[in-house]
Amino acid sequence: MPGLSLKEVVVTLYENHYHFGVAALINSLSSNNFDGLVLVGYRGNLPSWVAGLGRADAESCYQVGTLKVKFEPVSTQMHFGYYKPVYMNEVFNTYPAVEQVYYFDPDIVINAPWRFFRDWANTGISLCMDLSFPFVHVNHPWRNDWRKLSGMEEQYFNPVEYYVNSGFIGIKKDDRVLLERWIDLTDKYKQGDGDLSQFEKDGTRSFKGDQDLLNAAITVSSDLVFSIIGQEGMGFSQPAYLMTHAIDSVKPWKKKFVKQLLLKGKKPNLFEKNYFKYCNAPISVYSKNEMSFKKLDLKLSAALGRFIGT
Repeated sequence: MPGLSLKEVVVTLYENHYHFGVAALINSLSSNNFDGLVLVGYRGNLPSWVAGLGRADAESCYQVGTLKVKFEPVSTQMHFGYYKPVYMNEVFNTYPAVEQVYYFDPDIVINAPWRFFRDWANTGISLCMDLSFPFVHVNHPWRNDWRKLSGMEEQYFNPVEYYVNSGFIGIKKDDRVLLERWIDLTDKYKQGDGDLSQFEKDGTRSFKGDQDLLNAAITVSSDLVFSIIGQEGMGFSQPAYLMTHAIDSVKPWKKKFVKQLLLKGKKPNLFEKNYFKYCNAPISVYSKNEMSFKKLDLKLSAALGRFIGT
């Protein structure tokens, strides 16, 4: 792809209504001066807002603010969570000049200048601690099961006790062996009757989804250097200076905030406010009237939330 800055590539995956989150993610990247390529893997149809991006160039890329965007149809039947390492690995294979790939879930927006992410990448494989399981002891039953599944020798066992969220990872080409181990563990999980079409919810199980398999790969990667930011990295605790990750089952673009406050006592949170900070420029997914209504809904519920709700 001549003319593109291919040293750094951001990737994300979406289907169905998650295209609303993709637009906000791209907008936040542009607003914070990312100037490379964003690859969007998708299943189903392209979002209607693509028509507002103008004509694609010779490489099928659209210019959006400071960056370029390319959409790639994905045919896998896997849940996209399990497909993440496969897609990142394919990027390194398809674009030989790429030195660093950053994956973001489509319900994340970034808050920090892109130079922070670039500097972070130079310290090691970039990850953030999880909200639900930030600490998983070195001898935790899950870790023992992960080591057994890997079949690797003890010399590769990493005495880690953190547990990371799989919604974001920044990785250099030289460290792509982590992706290969993640893929290998996913294949072994499938061979053991693991279901790659959905995530388990049972906390007593050692394998509940891609996040466990990523942490399993880290557990058997003592030869790699990691750079882990705490729960504040995804806005799970304050200060949320880096990213916000809207992990609620109902996403910001699906919520009716006054109704939520009156019926469930929940006022808008930081994740939802940040989504609406970035959701409509430079990519516009709402008309002016729609955006005005949504902002009013958000502001009114926030104002009422000073007196009711949590």
